[in-house]
Amino acid sequence: MAGCGEGAGWMDRIAAGGYAVGGLLGADVARAACVVAPVLAAFFAISWIARKLQLDFQNRIRWGLAIAAIVVMGFGAFEGFQAFQMDIRDIRLLAPVDLLKAVGDRDGRIFINSPALSASSLLSQDLISRAPTAEAIQTLTSSPVRWREEDRRDPFTAILLAMPLESSRPLVEMLGSSHEWHLTTINNQGLLYRRGEGPENTSSAKPMFANKRDTALHAAQTAMVMHFLGKNKDAREWMAKARQTAPRDPLVLTQSATLAAALKQWPTTKKEAELALREDPSSTQARYLLALALLETGNISGAAEESTNLSAKASPPPSVLWLQARISREANDPTTEIAALEKLLTLAQKQKEEPTIIHIHLAQAWAKRGFATQALENYNAALKGNLTPAQRTELENAKATVQDRAPRH
Repeated sequence: MAGCGEGAGWMDRIAAGGYAVGGLLGADVARAACVVAPVLAAFFAISWIARKLQLDFQNRIRWGLAIAAIVVMGFGAFEGFQAFQMDIRDIRLLAPVDLLKAVGDRDGRIFINSPALSASSLLSQDLISRAPTAEAIQTLTSSPVRWREEDRRDPFTAILLAMPLESSRPLVEMLGSSHEWHLTTINNQGLLYRRGEGPENTSSAKPMFANKRDTALHAAQTAMVMHFLGKNKDAREWMAKARQTAPRDPLVLTQSATLAAALKQWPTTKKEAELALREDPSSTQARYLLALALLETGNISGAAEESTNLSAKASPPPSVLWLQARISREANDPTTEIAALEKLLTLAQKQKEEPTIIHIHLAQAWAKRGFATQALENYNAALKGNLTPAQRTELENAKATVQDRAPRH
């Protein structure tokens, strides 16, 4: 869905153009052309140079190019076959197409969250003109007070919240207590609210898919939406359908582990994550869930080993860094904890996020290592953040303790 978003590369834009012309097949053809065209151009250039220069080993070059072309084509076919088996093909599993269509059929101003905005940039450009700006969407989604003010100023007629939904939780909680807004559609890709549509009449469609894997992925995705809404019984039923339909699919297994972790069922999380890794050892999410389950069940050394495998990646995401920091703290390894927290601090500063909690953990880790200067620097930075009176008092007391233990000069 990044094809038309900000920061999309030239290949993404070509793929987006292919999708606009021929749907998923058009996008696949465009992506393949982006990969194949440079290789064919290089082969042609080498062949042309060899012919122009009349080299003695011209025939060898031609044979070499022919063999290389066959190898590249064979490798590409193998990679394509693997991708065909692993990639999600049905667009209903990739974007909220049904929700976008339902909103598009309705007049008036629409509110959408950031994931829905990304999908709209590719699938429903006209919807963007009826929604707030990207910056406003981020602000309004996290602040129900500002959202209500905006709604009073220029009323919305519908609200589309696409997966992932976690950042939309404050808004969803506010809508749940509203008598004016009603949740009318739940599907695997998100939620649709309509204004003034009477009593709760929520629909959850069960579309047909071409194969069992897609059916299972739809059920697994729906389970996660149900869990977000607090409908845990429904979530477990949907996930059970997914597991029964595609018992060895790594994406389904990873989703199952994710749901188990959300429900704090750590033995199940561990089992499902291990099964997912057996099918796909490269799954970062499954390995993260395994490390988390090992930590929660008290296997600190096992969790540390999995955390090391995760952090070996060039740019581990914040969730992995937080987990590494937590595992290191449990393992009484402040050096590794500090390294993970410093990376988190750098990311937070780049993204202009609130770093207070990171400074608190850094101060504690530096104090544990006996580095009073670094600990005090981080306590001072944390005290500049947005704290409750109780939190401020606790940090000031911790800072005073470090100052008392610091060597006098």
